[in-house]
Amino acid sequence: MRGRSPSPGLRARSRARGRAMQIVVAALLLLGGELARAPVALALTVEQIVTPKGIKAWLVEEHSVPLVAMRFAFLGGSAHDPPAREGLAAMVADLLTEGAGELPAEAFKERLAELGTRLTASSGRDALYCGMEALSQRLAPSLQLLRLMLQAPRFDAEAVERVRAQRLNDLALAANEPSKIAVLRWFAEAFPGQAYGRPVDGTPESIGRIDGAAIKAMHVRLLARDALRIVVVGDIDKAAAAEALDGAFGALPEKSDLAPLQRIEPRAVAAPVVIDKDYPLATATFGLPSLASDSPDFPALQVVNHIIGSGDFDSRLMEEIRVKRGLAYSVQTRLLRDTATSLLVGGLATKNEAMGTALELVKQVLVDMARNGPTPAQFDNAKRYLTGSFLLDFDTNAKVAGSLLTIQLLGEGPDYLQVRNQRIGAVTLDAVRRVAGQVLKPERLIVTVVGRPKLSP
Repeated sequence: MRGRSPSPGLRARSRARGRAMQIVVAALLLLGGELARAPVALALTVEQIVTPKGIKAWLVEEHSVPLVAMRFAFLGGSAHDPPAREGLAAMVADLLTEGAGELPAEAFKERLAELGTRLTASSGRDALYCGMEALSQRLAPSLQLLRLMLQAPRFDAEAVERVRAQRLNDLALAANEPSKIAVLRWFAEAFPGQAYGRPVDGTPESIGRIDGAAIKAMHVRLLARDALRIVVVGDIDKAAAAEALDGAFGALPEKSDLAPLQRIEPRAVAAPVVIDKDYPLATATFGLPSLASDSPDFPALQVVNHIIGSGDFDSRLMEEIRVKRGLAYSVQTRLLRDTATSLLVGGLATKNEAMGTALELVKQVLVDMARNGPTPAQFDNAKRYLTGSFLLDFDTNAKVAGSLLTIQLLGEGPDYLQVRNQRIGAVTLDAVRRVAGQVLKPERLIVTVVGRPKLSP
């Protein structure tokens, strides 16, 4: 952290708020699987390859450690769940590792353990995300399990009921987590009647309606080669990588039948929406429309976002809400860049009686930044941080692959590691002021609050 240190009294008063805010930030990170992650050092060489069967992938050869990591995604995800079947894509993902081919769940997992291989699958709004990590000397049998997972999942009735029970338990827990309640309600308010307004993990009612036939049909719809985005990192060369990819993915359907999502904007919501809960703290999610990541002004928006909501003590929101007034342990904003929409979203937790004041300060920070922009010192510090933090290295092939997949899903090319800092470096103070005025419009702010807040400052 930079800037002034908080007093001992402030630290004591804000422990509970800190715990609540940690959950807020974690929930935002989960909803925005496309949120920026700290990328890899620029020394990496990223090559785009095309296999004989036409599968495109990014490859990073790293032969110092005998490991291979894959991270890949099938564009689609829970935004394509049928009405009244929310949570279907999530259940498909859960079940991919619950047995495949002739191996039921227990035998499948035992075989993975024998090989020391890790297979994962999860679902977000925009994609189904998967990964594999394997020793290079055991890559062939590991790829065979991956192929079975993708092409021949069993979806046994026992596994379906086990996953359903776990999903229902998770939903019951989430129903008492204020940050998750606030985030889910925020999306429901911002996108009513839209795919993005529906819960990624479903509801107890929708999970109860999902049967084996629906799961099998959704599996066929989600997994297709034209929807595949993939990164391979580790002890493997170009020829071996192409062979591995064709073996694992080559028999999947060539084309997906999923209709592409249309771009949508969050609707205007005039007043904060309160979800009444008898909690000692009020927890808020706030957000407004942003710029698409392919906008030429997006690098300037990254600078704007850092200045107002990096979470450091010298960010404007932290300065006004925590440092000066001690109203919240933390307040932070993120740029969410999904397939169908782009958002600037943040969150905070504070005492119920202080929430109105805290939200008014959020608006004041946005208004001041939109009217006046940052100071030259704030501008320089933000650019220096954004370019410097980008050089942070990752310590595993899996982390490298995950970061590169995020970059690929944002529509960037394999040269992004070279051009990203150039884009940030080219941002001018005038551009930041102009973009701040364009995006930071308090009248477009949507706010959801869980608790019993006093909303008049």
